[in-house]
Amino acid sequence: MYATYIAPFGFAPKNTTGRRVMPMARAAAAMGHRVRVIVPPYDDPATYGREWEDDGVEVTCLPRPRFDGTVLVGPAWTQWRLARAAADLVAQWRPDLVHVFKPKAVSGLAQMLIARRKDRPAIVLDLDDWEGRDGWSRNEAYARPLVELFEIQERLGMRRCDAFTTASRLLAERASAVASDCPRLHIPNGFDPAAYEDWAPDRVGGAFRRSLGIGSDAQLVLIYTRFFDYGLEAWARVIRDIAERSPTARFLVLGAGKFGQERDLAADMRVSGLADRMSFLGWLPFADIPSALAAADVALMPLADTVANRAKCSPRYIDLMYAGVPVVTTPVGEALTFVRDGETGYVAADASPEAVTETVLRALAATGVAGVRMRASERATEELSWERLTAPLTGLYEGAVARAASRRA
Repeated sequence: MYATYIAPFGFAPKNTTGRRVMPMARAAAAMGHRVRVIVPPYDDPATYGREWEDDGVEVTCLPRPRFDGTVLVGPAWTQWRLARAAADLVAQWRPDLVHVFKPKAVSGLAQMLIARRKDRPAIVLDLDDWEGRDGWSRNEAYARPLVELFEIQERLGMRRCDAFTTASRLLAERASAVASDCPRLHIPNGFDPAAYEDWAPDRVGGAFRRSLGIGSDAQLVLIYTRFFDYGLEAWARVIRDIAERSPTARFLVLGAGKFGQERDLAADMRVSGLADRMSFLGWLPFADIPSALAAADVALMPLADTVANRAKCSPRYIDLMYAGVPVVTTPVGEALTFVRDGETGYVAADASPEAVTETVLRALAATGVAGVRMRASERATEELSWERLTAPLTGLYEGAVARAASRRA
């Protein structure tokens, strides 16, 4: 089968293209399909116009759009022109199937243009976030008209496809509610060996702790966050409560918030008298992350119980599990796909700061932690490999192509 994938944006700074689109494309190519990926790199302009092959996948980054004098210059114009360019390539290449990732912005516009063609190929839509009014848009500072536009794009996109892939079970349920006759396949984010070629987490943890001035007698609690997952006040409360009950605990914050939430947390910790027990790293280059992960005794990735969190599927769980770091999370959404309490990590009773604190203390005091580390790594690399997760993809594609053919007949 000949499939064209349409990515939502470039390879940096966001993760979807590199951590979801490309691993799925490589897995499909390994099954014998011809796969071409179209990347609209408006957020990664250094890659405009580039083309290459990646493990059997043909990658085309669209060229930078040129102003033609017919519209006002701006981000909306850029995205529209990129969407037109993607749709034109699909018309030129004539694939059997188009797999669109995210139903909003560039990829959503491209899907709309492709769906309008009478001879269009089958369309598979990948959902990895609840994008609109009640979901991810709540985490952003979007203007209300833009939120409503994404809401419309998302709903229309779900009605203009022949099958779904979804990163979470909640999104599969939502797809079923909007388009009940469309087949769907739950594919959480998985382990991609290519992403971890430069990682050596078993050899760097001790040196990293020493570089931070953290002795072997301290218990290092890693907070791996974008600050959308768990509220700032909740984070502050968890840290204060752990620090009060565990005098040897130190805290390492890996990550940053889009709106500077890490600075607000640092200020709160100074007021609380805990600044000397905190280290803030911000975002590290991906190849440097294993140093921080391997240094930790336990990692915190709690999710507040919101629609956006129930719908998402963070690849950071795979990072931590592959590195063998015991993860503490909450029973929200896809967290339970990755973490099994007492087996591959620790799951709090609920998303409250009190429950998270109790679970962190339980994890720090647990015996047999080596077994948890080993099982977490094995689950990430074996049970959650992209090869295994995408095994049913060919069947979904064949069903989508048949469905599109029957619609045209």
